[in-house]
Amino acid sequence: KAGESATREGDAGATAFFIVSGVVHVAIGRGEKAQTVGKLETGEVFGEMALIDPGPRSATVTAACDTECLAASYQDFVSAIEENPERAVGFMKTLVRRLRKMNELLERDSPDGRGFREMLLDCQPSAGSPEASALPWTMLW
Repeated sequence: KAGESATREGDAGATAFFIVSGVVHVAIGRGEKAQTVGKLETGEVFGEMALIDPGPRSATVTAACDTECLAASYQDFVSAIEENPERAVGFMKTLVRRLRKMNELLERDSPDGRGFREMLLDCQPSAGSPEASALPWTMLW
């Protein structure tokens, strides 16, 4: 129903949702600090990280109007991929598209305009140090 939350930031999550009809708002932060950061519509997915690594929800998703969703658990997801591997490609495209969007936002919104990656380079431990070998820095670029 309109105004109801399907997920709440910080709550445990093990289910993703496909929007059959309707619109949801995505917000991060809690209480007065909550900010709407996006809107998802019919045909889009939310909660998808839980299908790969169940854990705390990264956002609160609230129905903007009466919205119908299909829920999928990790096991539902694995079974669907086994039956139709092309679904995995579509799912991965969604994840990559959102990761690219996040990278763009981080680049654009850095405090000094240098970009997030440059800020990370300033923090990167020197080569050969124990810290460097313990962290997957290359995953960031």
